Amino acid sequence: MVLKILTVLKKTVKLPGIMMIPVRSVINYRHLLQSFVSKDIQGRFVGTLAGLLWTFINPFVNIVIYIFLFSVVLRIQVTTAETGTDQFVIYFLSGFLPWLLLSESLSRSAGILLDNANIITKVFFPIELLPASAVFSSFIISGIGMVLFLIYIACIGYFHITWLMIPLLIFIYFFFVLGIAFFMSALCVFIRDIREMLAIFLMLWFYATPIIYPASMLPDSLQDIISLNPLVFFMNGFRNLLLMHRVNWDTLTCILLISFFTFSIGSVFFMKCKDSFGDVL
Repeated sequence: MVLKILTVLKKTVKLPGIMMIPVRSVINYRHLLQSFVSKDIQGRFVGTLAGLLWTFINPFVNIVIYIFLFSVVLRIQVTTAETGTDQFVIYFLSGFLPWLLLSESLSRSAGILLDNANIITKVFFPIELLPASAVFSSFIISGIGMVLFLIYIACIGYFHITWLMIPLLIFIYFFFVLGIAFFMSALCVFIRDIREMLAIFLMLWFYATPIIYPASMLPDSLQDIISLNPLVFFMNGFRNLLLMHRVNWDTLTCILLISFFTFSIGSVFFMKCKDSFGDVL
């Protein structure tokens, strides 16, 4: 099984055109995708009294808790020159909320093919819509927290014209996350342990990314290692726009290249494995 996966990985670099198939599926079957996304979002809150209001209540309460925790209890100091703010809670949330978009998407998409095995083996439809729907719904739900955060920091004076670049950055970030989701959802079909290992992987990735600490706090040797983490470029991109109020074109170029590479590998790997899903599931 491992040899088969490695063979597929070798073929991914030779078939860049296949990466466009999931994009075309999303466009051509957008109504089916919308149905999947709607079902996923409503399914998370089915049977609750507040229903979809929880999509606003949960992030609002979490933001309030973090503001209280880091403003009253843990008064960690950061400098405006380094981070763009002297409030650690602002620095933390500007990285943590984009992180939630990724972690929630991967958690939902990793086992989505296994959870829908009955549908996949009985009904013919573009299977790539399943991980795509998980990422779409996660971005919608977790994105509400991001919007509430933007409203909050705009009200206290952080709004700047550089914020107009945020939708573009989120769009690029979406394809980065989607590429990983495609790869992990396909890999999970063959190696079921991936689903159980994901929590550990995400925890390690979280602490390997300067989200709860500025990179300058690390020794120089560790800073060189951390700089290999692709997520660092995205966190710097968000914070440059939100807090530093500057557009770093070098960072945006790196982000674009990383997203293109990640989406290419993930989507091609998924499409090459697609024909084997029915046999394994």
